[in-house]
Amino acid sequence: MSSAVRRTWRRLVQTYHQLCARDDAAAHGFTVPTGVWSCVRCHQAHLELATLHHHLRTEHW
Repeated sequence: MSSAVRRTWRRLVQTYHQLCARDDAAAHGFTVPTGVWSCVRCHQAHLELATLHHHLRTEHW
């Protein structure tokens, strides 16, 4: 797989997690508090979206 395809796929997955994860959790009966973000890979909690973005950039990319 080329790097452009991998990069595009990674961005699509990240977009899904940012935009749809709360709705998906609610559809499956999970309650996600407003203002708490969790990393999908290591389950580290973040109180701000900006800190989650920073965590993803520094730890998982």
